[in-house]
Amino acid sequence: MVKTIVWQALLGLDFLHNNGAFHRDIKPENLLYSKHGDDLVVKIADFGLAKELPKLGQAKQHTDYVATRWYRAPELLLQMSSYDQKVDIFALGCIAVELLRILPLATGHNEADQL
Repeated sequence: MVKTIVWQALLGLDFLHNNGAFHRDIKPENLLYSKHGDDLVVKIADFGLAKELPKLGQAKQHTDYVATRWYRAPELLLQMSSYDQKVDIFALGCIAVELLRILPLATGHNEADQL
């Protein structure tokens, strides 16, 4: 089941990234699950923090406050303002580990503790 959830979320992120956007708030609460017969369907929700990806070769500055701390990529924890869709992939990796362990990967109380 974990493989199915992660695979479908990756397909959703691939679609999003290939169409010039990134989510910036991937967390378990933003992955919606439903059963259709024997099939599990996963959908990505809550695009309130989504942004357009920078054009190739261009650096675009973004706010450093995105996503729930437990799912933030290191560049976000270090408060860097130049980042891209890799933050979505990192967050999904954290979710995959959480699904396998039944516990979050890291539960820091602030940015330094999380890092």
